[in-house]
Amino acid sequence: MSGTDSRHFHWGGVRVLFDSPGNQLPLDTGINMQQPEFLFLAGYGNSTGDHWQAKWFNAFPSSIWVEQNWESPNRNEWVSALDIALGKTSNPVVIISHSLGGLAFVEWANQYPEQLQQKIRGAFLVAVPDADADSFPAAISGFSSTPAQKIAIPAIMVMSSDDPYCTLERSRYFAKAWGSELINIGAKGHINTSAGLGDWPEGEQHLHQFLKSLS
Repeated sequence: MSGTDSRHFHWGGVRVLFDSPGNQLPLDTGINMQQPEFLFLAGYGNSTGDHWQAKWFNAFPSSIWVEQNWESPNRNEWVSALDIALGKTSNPVVIISHSLGGLAFVEWANQYPEQLQQKIRGAFLVAVPDADADSFPAAISGFSSTPAQKIAIPAIMVMSSDDPYCTLERSRYFAKAWGSELINIGAKGHINTSAGLGDWPEGEQHLHQFLKSLS
């Protein structure tokens, strides 16, 4: 991933960016930062440059960034990469996902329910796409249908009212099925760099409130 200054580890063939150097953490999380606490899952094409996810990763100490095959994503490969990364963590983490990264997390949670509560403190899922939508990119394989099973951990789903990859109705359906709180931030597209969000302070506030609920 571009724009980071972290050490690189190879876990079972999966390259992981570990332990962001961080500036001062802008959020009072109330959680122990001596071990990795945030695990970032980017979407199709990765979150680089001015993407809010890249900015947060650089700002939050003790973070993990899971590298994937960004140009030809495959469900089994992405879920496996996440599982390997989680297998190397010593403390439960908070997932911070964007787009396809959130869908990969939901797939992992569906496949490994026995590990979910052991490995994950909570999930902050932004702009999760609908794998059944006509707009879902053809280059992505294996995500043939979005799971609708309940996620047995605290989760928040942040959506945009004009996201081209998931309608408002489907976002509501997924949030209800997963047992997640749904936050509609209005017309912000796919909540990515094109939306001009910068550091996305509104998102930081939503994350802050979510982390307070976990403590």
